[in-house]
Amino acid sequence: MSADETSTPKNNKTLDVSDESGHELEADVDDIKEKKFLDEAIKAILDPHAFIPKNQDELESYKLQLDELNKSNISLDSFLSEMDNLSLEVCKTSQKALWSYVSDINNETKKNKMVRITAEEDEIKKQYWNILKTKYLRDDTVKNDRNYQRKIRIIKERGTNVQMPQSKQREEIDLMQRIWSRVSLCAYNTSCNNEDSIRSMSDVIAIFKTSNDSKELAYYWKAFRDMTGRKIRPIFKDYVTRMNAVAKSENFSDAGEMWRLSYDDNNFVETVKTIWNEMKPLYNLIRDYVRLKLKSYYPEDIKSDTNCIPAHLLGNLWAQEWQAIYPKVIAYPKHYRHKTFTQGLKSKDLFDAVDLFHQSLGFDSANDSYKDISDGVPSANCLPSSHDMCDGVNYKIKWCGDKITDVEVALSQAARLLGHVQYFKHYKDLSPLYRDGPNPAFHDAISDIVAVQLTLPDHLKTLNLVKASTGREVTINHLLWLALEKIPLMAYAYVLDTWRWDIFGNSSLENWNAHWWDLRTKETGVSPPVLRNESDLDPAAKYHVVSHVQYITYLISHVLEFQILFSLCKKVNHTGPLHECSLYGHKEVGKLLSNGMALGASEDWNTVLETMTGERQLSTEGILEYFSILEDFLRKENLRLAAVVEDMDKSAPIVVGAIVVFLTVLIIVLYCAKKHDLGRKMRSFCGLTKNGSLDIVTNEVPQSKTNDIEGIVEDKV
Repeated sequence: MSADETSTPKNNKTLDVSDESGHELEADVDDIKEKKFLDEAIKAILDPHAFIPKNQDELESYKLQLDELNKSNISLDSFLSEMDNLSLEVCKTSQKALWSYVSDINNETKKNKMVRITAEEDEIKKQYWNILKTKYLRDDTVKNDRNYQRKIRIIKERGTNVQMPQSKQREEIDLMQRIWSRVSLCAYNTSCNNEDSIRSMSDVIAIFKTSNDSKELAYYWKAFRDMTGRKIRPIFKDYVTRMNAVAKSENFSDAGEMWRLSYDDNNFVETVKTIWNEMKPLYNLIRDYVRLKLKSYYPEDIKSDTNCIPAHLLGNLWAQEWQAIYPKVIAYPKHYRHKTFTQGLKSKDLFDAVDLFHQSLGFDSANDSYKDISDGVPSANCLPSSHDMCDGVNYKIKWCGDKITDVEVALSQAARLLGHVQYFKHYKDLSPLYRDGPNPAFHDAISDIVAVQLTLPDHLKTLNLVKASTGREVTINHLLWLALEKIPLMAYAYVLDTWRWDIFGNSSLENWNAHWWDLRTKETGVSPPVLRNESDLDPAAKYHVVSHVQYITYLISHVLEFQILFSLCKKVNHTGPLHECSLYGHKEVGKLLSNGMALGASEDWNTVLETMTGERQLSTEGILEYFSILEDFLRKENLRLAAVVEDMDKSAPIVVGAIVVFLTVLIIVLYCAKKHDLGRKMRSFCGLTKNGSLDIVTNEVPQSKTNDIEGIVEDKV
């Protein structure tokens, strides 16, 4: 998940329920108890390698201190210094309460406390910005002073982005979240009259990963959107209006522009378009390959007259990442990606491997952060997360104890969690305002670099975790597996936030759902499995949409991840394919990463990127180079598969015609045989009429068994 507070789905934030509502909703008897539905839903949908940033919780007493600062007549420097001290104490208290809750997630008292404190914290963020702009920014010399500009920008970004989603006037978001989180569906082909016939979101997600029944998948795809987007649509209109009003009160043109402030790029929309246009050819190759491979599984669903893939066939309820269908589309089935586990493999072994890699780069060990994890029975609502306790000493990782079924997936998750801890440790000496990444994508990007390094087949072979094999076929399979996670997610992120920016920025746009599918089909070649109309709002089936959380982070973080990796591999004079580069043991590149991470958010992202790579602009060269071997394979393989499919399409009418002719002839022969009683004559000729040999054998069977034998014969016929 993103490192930025405004773009990260946070358990406690989404549990906050307004006391007011502009829409009719039956009151809950026990509102806190009802929130367990949201907990379960978040567990099902949030990325498993999520981390929870700082400043999650706050006590009412801190608000009183802020009021005193507002009344005092002190200089800007003194105000910022006092706010740093206050923010540090807030962070410590917040993380203590948050850790208490995630360690005992079923404790309603701890959850209720966390929810209440979070609301107060966000109110203080808003007041921090309001005090700054009303008391200190009237003087243009202060506002334009370069020494203050970075701090002012961060305070403004955090202060404005909490005004709508975290204020006490957030009834639209609360209501949308309630609808989304409480979805339960009738099971496919059942009457839905008992508890066993009810399917939760977790159930539906699992069905999408495992089912091969396209009709079942289409049913759940539509039913889930009927229970979310269709119900949410009228509320979403009010949400858009309110969001835009908040944005305009802060001198933004619309809520989309206010969101984009965190990326510190005045041309961010164009930057994103450029990135996507450069990524689209690779995505199209992957999409076409997947479509051709899936056609053998779903010939009736995947039509030859379109390049689109129906969304319900991609192994994910939102078709946002496609790793679940990897077994169906694997390039070389005899070289399957799964490895044989080392006997007695434990979760700590995974973290030890990650920590050893970090130490080889010159980082300090972070083993204290995971010393308490165990391989017990996971709790129902557990979400793996990384925590900065804000004291510069203690960092904690919440691990859910899930049984390890895929070493590469689990190792990637451990690398991301520990990667966030390393980032925390590197900027621990900065003021609280700067303890973050320079934009929402950096935390994930840095953490994923080690994750992709660790799961390389050649590196896996050096670890005492699995019995791994190597070779060209294994490499192609691995790159395909990795691409099915990252590339479709980038495509989905682009379409989702482009759609939201369009909705926020164009008041004359009315056909919101049609616009969504125009973007989805045009940009990604994914189509709805059933007809849609303007009563639907299919993007609102996504958690991030109903919770006012940005998604474009995933597009940017993956670009940054491979851009930084590409640059670092050049530093160690790697000359082969990028996917073969290993940074293990190269302390000189570890130093570059350390220098960049140590800057936190104190410098803009261009400067941080330059510190690590010498470059100041985003570039897709790294990610395209990393998957270049896969790209070459797909280009050739798609031609071969297309020819096979074309031959099948041509031969299909001939085969069907031959079957029809055969059946017709068979019917005629049987008719003639019956008409001329050829069967009786043949039996008589062979001595099989009454009193023949078969009757003798039959008569020898005991009478009590006769019906059983006759039943067997009938069943076989």
